[in-house]
Order: sequence, then C-alpha cells, then structure tokens
Amino acid sequence: MADTATLAPPAVHDVSAIVNVAEPGARGTLEISPRAVERIAEATALLAPGVIRQEATFGRGLPKAKVQLAGQRVRVDVEIAVEWGYPLADLAAEVRGRLTRTINELTGLGVDSVSVDISAVELPTTDSQAKNSPRRVV
Repeated sequence: MADTATLAPPAVHDVSAIVNVAEPGARGTLEISPRAVERIAEATALLAPGVIRQEATFGRGLPKAKVQLAGQRVRVDVEIAVEWGYPLADLAAEVRGRLTRTINELTGLGVDSVSVDISAVELPTTDSQAKNSPRRVV
C-alpha cells in the first residue's frame, strides 16, 4: 500500500531578503530617443483614415515626423500624404488628436504641440491601375 502520511508544506522564502529590492526611482533612468518618438508619430499618422504612405525616390517617404524633445515635453511636426476626397481640416485635426494621445500614452511625455503639414493629395488607386503601373511594389 501507498504511504498516506501528509507531507510538510514547502518552505516559504522571503524574496526581498534574497534580492536587494530598491525603490523604482533608485533603479535607474529611462531615456526616450527623439527617433523613437518620430517612429511612433509616423506609425500613428498612418492609422488615421485617409492618410496614406507615399514612397520617395530619394530619402524618406511620407509620413515623415520631426520631433523636438526638451525634458519631459515634446513638439511634433508631421508631414503626411492623404487620399483624395477627405476634408483636409478635419483630417489634420484627427491626426493631431491621435498623435497627442498615442505619444502621451506610450511614452509618458507631455505633448506641447503637434503641427500637421499635408504635403500631397493623391487619387485613390484601384487594382487595375496598380497592375498597369510601372512602379514596382515591394
């Protein structure tokens, strides 16, 4: 027959005695690079309906963001391309609001200003136009 004697409970260790746990502020610092905030801004701008990616022959395409960081505050300038048929003022306000919320939520930085420049308006492409286009899509 099997032994039915009860086993002693496992020993409980005090983890704080083993590991020297410091206060969160004393563990180190976090620095967010301006380039990281620029990438967040560019990705967020593409989420707005009507904003499209525009490839460039040289340099970076659109959307393109430029960020100025000063301590825990940030200013964002974003340049976007939009699809024909969207009200530009409403679209710029939508992008501005999305950028402010997303940058604040993801980085904890305060957003002082967001400047939205609409640099290009493009006609919507259909599948047949895309197939006949000489541009190569990668």
